[in-house]
Amino acid sequence: MADAWQQPGAGFRLLATLLAVALMIGTTIGILAPILANWHTYGFHDWDVETAFRYITPLSINKYGQAPWWHPWLCGGYPAWGHFEGATNFISPYLPIYLLFDVRTGIRLEVLGGALTGLCGTYLLARRFTRSIAVSCFLAILYVLNGRWALQAAVGHSWHLQYGWVPWVFLFYDRAQEPGRFRNATYAGAILALMVYMGAIYPLPQAALGLGVYAVLLAVFARRWRPLGAVAVAGITSLGLSAPKLLAVFDTLERAPRLIESTETIGLKELIVMLTDHSQSYTSRPIRVPAYGWHEWGIYIGVAGVVALVLGILFARGPREQAFKIIGLLYVLMGLGSFNKHAPWPLLHKLPLFASQHVPSRFLYPAVLFLGLCFVAWLARFLDPRIRYHAWIDLLLLIPVVYFAVDLATVSHRPFAQAFWMEKPEHIARADIFEQHENPATQYVRRDWAPPILLSMFANKGVIKCYGLDPDFHGIGAIAKESPEYKGRAYVEEGKGTAKVTKWSPNRVTVHVKDATPGALVVYNMNFNPSWRANGESALDYDNSVAARLGSGGSSTVVFSYFPRTLKLSIPIFLFTLGCMIGIPLWWRRRQKMRDGAPEPPEGYGLGGAGGSDAELAGAAAPTPGAAAEVPGAGTDEPAGADEPAGGGAAGGAGAAGRAEPGAGGALGAGGAPGAGESGGPGGA
Repeated sequence: MADAWQQPGAGFRLLATLLAVALMIGTTIGILAPILANWHTYGFHDWDVETAFRYITPLSINKYGQAPWWHPWLCGGYPAWGHFEGATNFISPYLPIYLLFDVRTGIRLEVLGGALTGLCGTYLLARRFTRSIAVSCFLAILYVLNGRWALQAAVGHSWHLQYGWVPWVFLFYDRAQEPGRFRNATYAGAILALMVYMGAIYPLPQAALGLGVYAVLLAVFARRWRPLGAVAVAGITSLGLSAPKLLAVFDTLERAPRLIESTETIGLKELIVMLTDHSQSYTSRPIRVPAYGWHEWGIYIGVAGVVALVLGILFARGPREQAFKIIGLLYVLMGLGSFNKHAPWPLLHKLPLFASQHVPSRFLYPAVLFLGLCFVAWLARFLDPRIRYHAWIDLLLLIPVVYFAVDLATVSHRPFAQAFWMEKPEHIARADIFEQHENPATQYVRRDWAPPILLSMFANKGVIKCYGLDPDFHGIGAIAKESPEYKGRAYVEEGKGTAKVTKWSPNRVTVHVKDATPGALVVYNMNFNPSWRANGESALDYDNSVAARLGSGGSSTVVFSYFPRTLKLSIPIFLFTLGCMIGIPLWWRRRQKMRDGAPEPPEGYGLGGAGGSDAELAGAAAPTPGAAAEVPGAGTDEPAGADEPAGGGAAGGAGAAGRAEPGAGGALGAGGAPGAGESGGPGGA
C-alpha cells in the first residue's frame, strides 16, 4: 500500500481521493441540511410510526431491561421483533446511538449514516470497474443521492435507507470470484442478513433477486461454476445469520399475511419526466401517475445521469457488464409496472415476498446502480489507460462531477425541507399504569394525516386504532378503556373471581387472581400471539386476547410472558452458521500448515470445473490495474507495483491467461477493449 503512493501521479490521486470524499460528504450534508439544522422536530407522513418502530428498542432496554420482543403500544399489542419493520435498530450499527441519545437524534444520524454507507459501498464497487476516482464518485452520487432517495427518506420510508447496503453485497460477491477470495461470498451473505434485521423490505428481495440472476448470467458467460457456488454460499450464510429475525417475521406473516394488489403502470413519457424534471418535491406532480404521491415515482438523476445510463446500455461489454446490463434493463421493465399481463412485474408479483409489495417503480432505484456500473466500465476502456500515466486528468474530471452533484443536490434538498416540521406538545404526562385506548391520547402541535403512535408511547398509552399494520389485520382482541365492554387490564371469564395486574412490562406481566372458581379463565387485555406463555405453558387465545386456564380456585398468580417461539430454533441455526464462517477458514489454514506446502484452494473451492483454472473468471472479477493500490481492500491481495508488467500483478496474470483471444483483454477482460489484455488497460484487469 505504501509503495502505491510512491508511484508517479500519487499526489494527484491522493488529492482527487480527498476531494471526492469531501464532495460526497458535502453533497449529503447539503441535501440533509433542513433536518440537520433543527434536531427538535419530528418527521411527517410515515416518520411517526417508523420512529415508534425504533423507539420500542431503547424504551424496552433502558426502562424495562428487556429485549424489544413485544410492542404493547401498537394496535392493541403486536410483535416488535416479528414485525418486518419492528425493532430494526436492535441488531444494527445504530443501536448505541438510539440507546444513548434522543430518538430524534437517532433518526437523523441513521438517515445520514445510510447515505454515507451507500456512497462508500458504491464508490468501492465502481473502483473494481475503473481506476478513475472521479467516475466512481459520480456513480456513488448518482445512485445514492438521487431524487428517489430524497423523496422516500423524507416521507419516512426508512426501509429505503437500506438500499445503501446493496452495493456492498455485490462488492463482496465480486471479490469472491477471484482465486483465494471465495470467503467473501460469506461476507455478501452477512450483509444480506443485516438487511433482514434492519427492515429492508424492498431492498432485500430486490438485491437477492438481482444477485441470483447476476450469478446465473456470470456463470453462463464465463462458463464456470464458481459464480453459482458463491451465490449459494452467500444465500445459505444470509439465511443462517438472519434466522432469528427471519423466522420470527415469517411466523407473524403466517397469522397476518400482507398481500396487496399492484396494477400500477407507467410509460416511457412518465419515466423520462420522473428522471429529468427539476420540480420534484412531496407536493409536486409534474406528470400524471397511477396512484399515491409523487414520492413513489420521482427519481431525478438529470439529463447527465440519463445519458450516462444510455451509454452504458449501448456500449458496455464484458461478462460482468453484460450481466449487469441485463439485470438493469429487467429492473427498468419491472419499474414500468403492469403494462401487460405477461410483463415481468405481474409475473413476479405472484411469487412469495413480492406478492406483499406494490409500487413497482421502486425497482428503478437499483436499476440506476446496475446500469451505472455498465457506464463506468465502458468509460474505463478509454479513460483508464490515460489516467494510469496522467493522474491529473482524473483531478480535472471532478469538475463536471461537482456540477452534477450541485444539480442533484438542488432537487434532492427540497423533499427534506418539507419533512421534519412536526413538534410535540411541551409537556406529555406519562401515565403510571399502562392501558389500552381507542385513539391516540396526544397529538402533535400541527397534526398530520396519520394518528400518532410515538407520542402515545411517550404517554404510556396503547393505541388500538393505529397506523402501521396491514388494514386487513383482524387479530385485535384488546379492549379500549373507553369502551363499554372494558373489564380492566386483566379480568376473569368463564367463572367468578377478580384479577389485578401487579407488575407490568412489555414482555412480562404478573396478574394476581382472587376468589376464582376452578377452571376459570384469567384474561390479559392484550392481543393474542402464540408466543405468549402463562406460567411457562402456552397461553390461550380468548377472542384474540391472551388468557390462561386456572386449575384450581381461590387465589393464585399468573405470570404472562412473551418470548418469540421461533428463537428456540433460530438461535442455534445462527450460532451454527457463525461457527462455520469462523471455523472452516481456521480449519483450512491449519490444514495447509500441516501439509507444509503452498496453500491451494480445496477441491471444488474454486468451482472452476474441469478443463481450466479460474484465471479467466478472475480477469472478469478483478478490479482495474492499480485500483487496489488506491483503495484499501478494493482489489487483489497485492497492489500492483510500478515495476510490474503491464496488467498489474494478479490482474495482469488474469489478462495474460486469456491472450488466446486477441483484442478481448483476456478471455473475460473487464473492459474488453481491443488489445487491452496486452497493454495493461482495463481489459487485462
